[in-house]
Amino acid sequence: MWTNKRLLEKELGSREEAIKEAVKYCEKHDILREFLKLHAGEVLNMLYAEWNLDDAIAFARKEAREDGIEEGKEKNRLEIARRLLAESAAPDFIQKITGLDLETIKNL
Repeated sequence: MWTNKRLLEKELGSREEAIKEAVKYCEKHDILREFLKLHAGEVLNMLYAEWNLDDAIAFARKEAREDGIEEGKEKNRLEIARRLLAESAAPDFIQKITGLDLETIKNL
């Protein structure tokens, strides 16, 4: 019995094989047999799409997290530059410390 699609995928080596095997299992064990006879292709397509959606969501979350980290780093560099300017640090020194370009520093 396969209740975990990741386990089935690992066991069979690929998602496509895991999905095909799951459909065969259902047909063999009289689970939605008639429905699968008529609609197996549609079911396979929907399952492929679901797994692709899972991957897309995971990827989007990772990208969003990375974007958030970069945004936070940029805000931190700007805050450091503002503080250094308040202490009358030279723009060249601020650029060296923060990595910001001189134009950005001058606009602060």
